[in-house]
Formats: sequence, structure tokens, C-alpha cells
Amino acid sequence: MKRDFVGHAFERIGAIDPERHSSGAVREFMPQSRYRNTRGLPLNEHGAGPFCRFSIARGVAVPGVYVLTLADQPVYVGKCRDLAQRFGPHGYGAIQPKNCFVGGQSTNCKINNLILQHATQRHQVQLWFHATREPGPIERDLIVKIRPAWNTQVPW
Repeated sequence: MKRDFVGHAFERIGAIDPERHSSGAVREFMPQSRYRNTRGLPLNEHGAGPFCRFSIARGVAVPGVYVLTLADQPVYVGKCRDLAQRFGPHGYGAIQPKNCFVGGQSTNCKINNLILQHATQRHQVQLWFHATREPGPIERDLIVKIRPAWNTQVPW
């Protein structure tokens, strides 16, 4: 399935479906305690959790721009060098303990937690992708024109 976002064609990758318990409840994770915080770093602003785990975009190891939608509306726009890695176990798909602390990947924590919050309410987040070797200008164009709610940093 294809969709246009502000003049750019995107391919639907699929729904982000976090791991669930047999009861149907989303599994929640708090990886912070597994980090040997020898420097006494504080949690980053999105590091408190909880977080979920999911896997999507396996095999789509190409650069480009992605859009997350909720109820058919774009809520986040980002760029990546490798979509499978961005949404895999070292990106948004599973939060690594060190990413919860200052100097870690605060955005990974933020996006994962937002996906968890919506999945808990049975809202479906969809992933869309536009492959390109030069994702920066397209990402900026989309963020400026769409103003997605989850994008809090202006891209310039």
C-alpha cells in the first residue's frame, strides 16, 4: 500500500505491534537497572520508562525517511541510514539500558514509550517508508509542513 505525504510517496511497512502477554496486555520493560552506571549519570528526560519491545521492517536495510501514523495522522517523521536497524533491537524496537541515561539515545526512549502508551490503549501505530540516499531535505520538508506532534525539535 502506498501513501503520499506532502508530495512524497511512501510505502506502508506495517503496524507496530509490541510483544504481549498471553492476556493480551503489552509487555513492559524497565532496562535501566541493567546498566552499570559507574559514573552516576542521571536518567535522561525520557529514560524513566516503561518501554516495550517490537520488531518491524526486518530486511529493509536501506536509508530513507519514515513516518509514524496514529489514526491515519502523521505523528512522527524521522530519517535513517538503515530502516531495519532504526526499528530493530538497537533502535526504537528494544531500549538498551545505557540509552535511558544522559548521553544515551533519548529519542529512542521517547518514541518507544509513546508507542507503548498507544498500544496499551489498543491504538495502532503504522510505519511508512520512503527510500532515498538523501533523506535530510525530505525529512525537513515533512516536519516543517506537517508539524508532527511527536517531533519536538525543529530540524534546522
